Amino acid sequence: MRSSRLILAAAVLLAIGFAGAMSAPAADKEQVIKDRQAVMKAQGADMGAVKGFLDDKNDQAKAVAAATELVQSLVTLTEVFPPGTAGPSPDGKFATKPDVWSDWDDFNVRRSTAAGKADGLMAATKTGDKAAIQAAFADLGKNGCGGCHGKFREEIKK
Repeated sequence: MRSSRLILAAAVLLAIGFAGAMSAPAADKEQVIKDRQAVMKAQGADMGAVKGFLDDKNDQAKAVAAATELVQSLVTLTEVFPPGTAGPSPDGKFATKPDVWSDWDDFNVRRSTAAGKADGLMAATKTGDKAAIQAAFADLGKNGCGGCHGKFREEIKK
């Protein structure tokens, strides 16, 4: 009887230990997803700042700063996609497809492509040539951001 109580106590302690270990990664995953969403929103705001310059709503310096931030965030984008962090965005509108991790090489190629296109946008904003900026802006949106979003992001239909 005493040995069965010891076994039961050990099993309970082991279960508690596993539960504690499981809740920490879940909390970490939620934070990673929140961080990823924050990066995406910041990138959207940076694109908005460049668009604001194109629409004569802000100055060139703000557009250059935003394009520079885009380049920097795209270079380090893989940091907010660690394995095991698939799931919906905090707003529940989009989810990261598992293809990000099952096709990691393609994800990195597309991220690199987007970073290169952001580099082109940054160079164009520095010139102030709105036609060049518009072309680079459209290219980044369609072939950079869109290249990843089309394959690796899905809209959650409610």
